[in-house]
Amino acid sequence: MSETSEGEERPGPTLLDLGRERRAGGLMTVLVFVFGLAAGVLMAFSGYAVLEESASLLLTVFLTVIFFITFLGALLYILKGPITRRVFGVAGTQLELFARPLDEVASGAIQRDLDRVSAASRMLIQIAMARYAWASTRKWIIGALTGLIAAMAALAGTALLFKQNELIEHETRLLEEQNAKIELQNELLIQDVQLAEAERNAQIAVEITAIAQLLGGAMTRADEREKSMASASGQPVKGGVGSFRPVVNPWLDLGKPLIMRITSASRAAKPYRFLDAPLRAHDDDDKLRVAMETRRADLPASYERMKETWGWTDPPEVSRLIDRAASPERAQLLQVLISSGIENYEFLNHFGLDLSFAHAEDTDLTGLTLQGAQLSYASFDRARVLDTDFAGAQLENARFRKARLERVAFRGLPYRQLRAPFQADDPAVFMTAVNGADFSGSLLREVDLGAVHGSATRFDGATLVATDFAGSDLSGATFRGAVIVSAGFEGSGLRSVDFDGAHVFAEDFLDRLAEAAAPETFRRDRFRQVEAEMADAMATVSAFSMLGEAQARELGGERVWRIERVGAIED
Repeated sequence: MSETSEGEERPGPTLLDLGRERRAGGLMTVLVFVFGLAAGVLMAFSGYAVLEESASLLLTVFLTVIFFITFLGALLYILKGPITRRVFGVAGTQLELFARPLDEVASGAIQRDLDRVSAASRMLIQIAMARYAWASTRKWIIGALTGLIAAMAALAGTALLFKQNELIEHETRLLEEQNAKIELQNELLIQDVQLAEAERNAQIAVEITAIAQLLGGAMTRADEREKSMASASGQPVKGGVGSFRPVVNPWLDLGKPLIMRITSASRAAKPYRFLDAPLRAHDDDDKLRVAMETRRADLPASYERMKETWGWTDPPEVSRLIDRAASPERAQLLQVLISSGIENYEFLNHFGLDLSFAHAEDTDLTGLTLQGAQLSYASFDRARVLDTDFAGAQLENARFRKARLERVAFRGLPYRQLRAPFQADDPAVFMTAVNGADFSGSLLREVDLGAVHGSATRFDGATLVATDFAGSDLSGATFRGAVIVSAGFEGSGLRSVDFDGAHVFAEDFLDRLAEAAAPETFRRDRFRQVEAEMADAMATVSAFSMLGEAQARELGGERVWRIERVGAIED
């Protein structure tokens, strides 16, 4: 029987004490788990930066806890005897100590001595609990040290992994920057090549200047001829402003040598890509954008509305080349010819005048005949084209974006109706080719596009007034967002034509279109009409800036419908 220092008997641990010890161990496990979970969440959402900033603190905490547990274990080992004696009433926990109480229990049972058996049993339980307590404490200390050391190793590995990922991410950014610089370098090399081509073509400007001088002589001859004819007929000699620009007859006033020189110069000027001008002096929309740029920070909402309405795009930070090859020299040559008073270009075209790829933006083409002209890939963006004849011209992929075209003829003509030298006794039609031409955002008023090859032409956002497409092939053309005040499609081929978003002024527009189109080329079931407001149609820039609501109502009517595509467009 164990006794206290006062000689009193100390009871052994009860089942309640064992339950409390187990709950304490379970609580410690839960706390460690919660700590690990919180640390993992923090690491997952905060990343390596938090770990890097708190590295010294975490290391201090871990080392402090390890030192404390090591010190506690050593202290418990040194004071093992007194502690177990104080708590359990026994100092030793060796397995040999179990022999005596077991012997006492057996002897007491044989002798039927209940007190002896009870005392021996109590002693046996005390020794067992003391051994269990020491074994559990030792196991906890070793486990805690092992766990802390493992946690330090895990955190170190995690830190290294985050650091590695950070370095990889940094390296990836450097590679992206390197690729961007390589791409920019490649673009600059391309620019060098194109600018070298521009320098070579600049020499053509000298030839164009010489041609301009010779054209001045042709203007003098034309002026003298007109004065002579007026004098011979008794008519007054023309004076005033009109006398400064006589009409030059290419065949009479130029002569074959100058005609051949002009056509040769046009062929010598090759297309190339050059730097896209960040500012355009003749583009009213762009000038408004530049003006509003100074107030962009103060009026952000207004600027964004205007940007969406006018289709503004921010200029690139680095100067870029234009999107496709063009020839400013050919446009310059055309402008010189127009300024010299040449209105009829058939003889020049017949002898090979090449104006394809001409970069003739913001140009005025008024009262010209360009039958049979070579104008493929030419750019007439924002041009004013009035009373001009393009019959039989090659205009594939030409651009007339945001242009104003009034009383312009693109129609194909029978050879019998053409001007000399294209005129011939042949009933066949000399077709005009406008395949892929772009009329986006333009005004087409009294424009004749009959009997043309017009596959994949674009009229997106354009405004059409009295425009005729009779007998033309418009397969794949688009009229998305266009304002069609009045247009004729009699006998035109309309396979896969897209009218989605277009505004029309006739309630039965689609029904009429289905009847007028070439048989089996227009699918009426792909579209529907819904009534809209005039303001919706006037939201189209070409409509309100080049036509106006008053004229739209006068020419089209008061009611407007919007066409919506409800089926696949491809045949």
